Amino acid sequence: MISATVRKRLGRFQLDAGLEGSGLVYVLGANGAGKTTLLRALAGLIRMDEGYVKLGGVDVTSSPPEKRGIVYVSPESCIPNLTVEEHLVWGAAARGAAVDGAEVKRLREALGIDFKGKVRELSMGMRVRVSLATALLSSPRAILVDEAFSSLHDRVKFVRTFSSIARQAGVDVVAAAHDSEEAEEISDHVYVLQDGRSVRKF
Repeated sequence: MISATVRKRLGRFQLDAGLEGSGLVYVLGANGAGKTTLLRALAGLIRMDEGYVKLGGVDVTSSPPEKRGIVYVSPESCIPNLTVEEHLVWGAAARGAAVDGAEVKRLREALGIDFKGKVRELSMGMRVRVSLATALLSSPRAILVDEAFSSLHDRVKFVRTFSSIARQAGVDVVAAAHDSEEAEEISDHVYVLQDGRSVRKF
């Protein structure tokens, strides 16, 4: 379960939003609605003016990003100079954790990562797959997906598989998108963000 309220002023823009839920949570909104600001605040990448972030009832608001158990993934999150194999275990290695080779193989097959070589040589969609698999293999408590799903041509199938694997591992996923016709069909909760304020649809 992830729950949060975030208040943050950036120039003339005021974010006053919150969310609560487990499983797959979608945050929908147009450009400038505050989606990225919200997710980056949850991850601790920007400091909020007021609010809190809790994971499983544990307050992580004052914890640094690397101690929160939250991974932020955007379309630009990959490390281009690494090979696919190096990238997949990078997140876990950064935490000093080992990754079982069988688990890497299982996740590669489940998420359609059937390519090798340098990450910089991959298409945007393939890079996103690698980044999201890397996030899962780092064993976080939550993964924040900032517009990254939109880069995938088989988005619905992939999101279903990804969120199912995450749920089995006890990892909550918060996904931000401009608009997603399938959001209500495939997610556990949907929030709409407009002019910095969030409204829960379900």
